[in-house]
Amino acid sequence: MRYVLAGILILGLVVLASQAYAADTADITVYVKIQTLSVAVNPATYDFQTMTAGQVAVAVSSITVTNDGNVNERFSLQIPSKPNETWTSVTEGTVDAEEYRLSAVFRSGAPLSGDYGLEDSFGYQITRTASATVLAKDTDGDTVKGFDVGQGNDRALWFKFEAPSATDITTQQSIIARVTALAQ
Repeated sequence: MRYVLAGILILGLVVLASQAYAADTADITVYVKIQTLSVAVNPATYDFQTMTAGQVAVAVSSITVTNDGNVNERFSLQIPSKPNETWTSVTEGTVDAEEYRLSAVFRSGAPLSGDYGLEDSFGYQITRTASATVLAKDTDGDTVKGFDVGQGNDRALWFKFEAPSATDITTQQSIIARVTALAQ
């Protein structure tokens, strides 16, 4: 009985002690992070060199695309303006006179020409957004894609260029390929 009373007395003291230290206020820390979408490319140019009319060329090196934002991103590609001369970008059908097609895929190793589909081509005011099947070919188990790219991670971007079937323009043309970071 003495032990039971001692136990009840100790229990009562613990309850009183815990109530004595309780506060009438409590703080909650709230965290906020403002989303920053940002992308970097290196190098910022690629030169297919001199080609013949109707020639198809696949890049021999890739462009490194880096998510330098603070959230997971997916990338999209577009040609924001027409070249200075008269070539027109196409994403469907065949490439005819004074037309060209620019395509790209995200993957770890160099793709072959047949690894690019029409869904991988983008053009003037025609945007393609990376997914499991767009701007990506998984012909050999390659899991590198242009979506769900973690902060600070890189992706290799490989271009393919299909020259006009015929053209009167023989001076070097420059085409802007714009990479845009989108929220995942």
